[in-house]
Amino acid sequence: MNQVKGYINITKSIAAQLQTIKKVNTVAKIQNNDYLVSMIISKKNISENSSLDYQNLYQLKEDGFHLLQRGTVVQQNLLTSYSNDRERFIKQQQIVDESEKPRQVIEIHEQGKLLFSINTQKYHEDILNNEMVGEPFKWNKKNNKVLYLAKGKSRETKTFFQVEKDEEIQQAWNYRKYEQSWGERMDNVEIFFLFMVDIEQQKLFKVQTPSNLFLTYPQFTENDEIILGGYQIHKEFKYGIVHCFNRESGIYLIDKPKLIELPEKGDNFEEQQLQLLSKHDISVKPLISPDYKKLLYLGSDYKHQHLCYLSLNMINLENNSVEELIGIKKENELIEVRANQEKRDNIIGGICGFYDDLSLNFWNKDSTHFVYSSIVLGQQKIFCIDVNTKQIEILSHSVEQEATHNCEIINYDQVNDILYYTDENINQSPILTAVVNAMNKQRKYIRNLQHFNVKISNNFIEEFVFSGEAEGFVWYLKEEDEKFELPKFFKERPLIVLAHGGPHGTVQSQYTQLRHMLLQQGFILLAPNFSGSCSYGQNFIEALSGKIGEQDVQEILDMIGQVQKKYNTGKTFIMGGSYGGYLSALMGSKHHEKFNAAVILNPVVNLPFMINITDIPEWGSSCALNRKHTWNLSVEDYKTLIERSPMLLPLRVPSLLLIGSKDRRCPYQQSLAMRAQALEVGTEVQTYVYPNADHALADSVNTGYDTFLKILMFLNEKL
Repeated sequence: MNQVKGYINITKSIAAQLQTIKKVNTVAKIQNNDYLVSMIISKKNISENSSLDYQNLYQLKEDGFHLLQRGTVVQQNLLTSYSNDRERFIKQQQIVDESEKPRQVIEIHEQGKLLFSINTQKYHEDILNNEMVGEPFKWNKKNNKVLYLAKGKSRETKTFFQVEKDEEIQQAWNYRKYEQSWGERMDNVEIFFLFMVDIEQQKLFKVQTPSNLFLTYPQFTENDEIILGGYQIHKEFKYGIVHCFNRESGIYLIDKPKLIELPEKGDNFEEQQLQLLSKHDISVKPLISPDYKKLLYLGSDYKHQHLCYLSLNMINLENNSVEELIGIKKENELIEVRANQEKRDNIIGGICGFYDDLSLNFWNKDSTHFVYSSIVLGQQKIFCIDVNTKQIEILSHSVEQEATHNCEIINYDQVNDILYYTDENINQSPILTAVVNAMNKQRKYIRNLQHFNVKISNNFIEEFVFSGEAEGFVWYLKEEDEKFELPKFFKERPLIVLAHGGPHGTVQSQYTQLRHMLLQQGFILLAPNFSGSCSYGQNFIEALSGKIGEQDVQEILDMIGQVQKKYNTGKTFIMGGSYGGYLSALMGSKHHEKFNAAVILNPVVNLPFMINITDIPEWGSSCALNRKHTWNLSVEDYKTLIERSPMLLPLRVPSLLLIGSKDRRCPYQQSLAMRAQALEVGTEVQTYVYPNADHALADSVNTGYDTFLKILMFLNEKL
């Protein structure tokens, strides 16, 4: 019990220090190179199962960030956007009326005064704001119109016994009619629409758009035409969007938008015509330049892998010609690093990562330079490209550190040319870096924010092991650290294999509380980037298709053998979620003699079940069958699927199973079946089900820390 209390106390202590930077804005230039900066920071409160956002005010000077004012609480999920000239802003507001029923309104303000408000509760539900569809509230050049996407109102229905008028029969016919949602993280969104606020008319309009497109990133051209991205909607199934680039998609122009004034005065069935501008099967994330003459988008030919390398392409909006600026990176540049031909930090690579990795890209105000991010050889980096010369510079990774590190864009201030990003590694929680004069060769890096970040340790060592073209990060504590009163393992150190998801995800040298706690105790961590992992070239991603559970498993076992031999390890554990859960379960069944226990989170364990119930059914066809998906699989196809499933054999190692009952990606029922199969042969499976958690097991602060502590206690129990 004392050990449990120790873990809880240390966890709370670290959590109290850790903060997440959510937004940074330059408020004003004060003098010389000093700036006034506002920062929205989020802190978690474990005991109250909540997080709080608050706003601090800093002075950015050459020697760092200096706190001027602390702690104005900010309403979470409040959407606000300023016009290009900063004279107006639009915000979403929740108002409680006399009946105490909350309603959503949009307010337009000008020079600090409310111009007008619109009760949007009548016309739509939640305004969409995520990395798949982009941020809401996009202004036109004249600053008198705003675009946004929002979830449509649910259809009004009645049972046949409630129908009193003939015209209500259709409502009864629609009662309980199946409407598919958009899967993981969008499971409450069945239909959504594009809306436009006309500030001069003080009216809200619905923009007529085709019903066969999933709309993303709407924005105005110079002449108030509309450009947006669109995923094709298939008749048979709405394929999940989150973390899936393998969706036929395009960049479209609406040159004459058809507007429906709200409230609608009748049905309008006139189809809106769109012009396709992009030339790739996969075309996503359009972004118009400040001078409205150019548009950039990410593109690729259609692949069945759910993550692929992307090219950066530029559309000339004056003649609609398309030019490729950055091509698809196919080769694995790790080969050059291992041959000492190039340093890892200097590799530029291609464009690769999930939606959230690539969520923030920015034009400079000169409409010539473009800032973007990508994952390269297990490191997230930030780049700038000159669209005229195609010359690329690395803006992050300017100073070599003791370990590989990850840099994530927070914001880019076009007016003052300041790039804000966080920088972290295995020894360092994220700290804020400001790059002043980011587009200039004489740029300055300002990065001390000592009161904000948590300096973890100088003793965590990072090394690498290799198997073929794959590599694994190895992290360990160099010498015993008495900073925390935890049980230590320094004679035969236990080894934990951290298996990432995807399989087209990647392990990066990020700070996490779990890694921190395990390393402090003396565990050795092996984090393999096996074949199929992103950031090592398109060929490396495709190398695993049709070979899951074989090629990746052999690479991991090879790396384990190297680590065991070099570091004289003791017991060996494996842990992972999603596809990492697949590998953990597979190792615990097919290769159980090599492991002492497994931690399995929301796993794939039954491919025939998975392929018919997940929100991304084509995932199984790609990974196990190496081809595009069809709903009409053969007997041989199903035979291959079950042969590659962990449930082909029962678990034979003690396991901790953590699952969310709202998981749409890897539905939890297959995990419960795996549990029953294991219990039948006498294997211990400690199982916990979180009723409000989805695939990420991150529905609340409480769920995150509960799973965190259960993992720590289970691993120590099995030592």
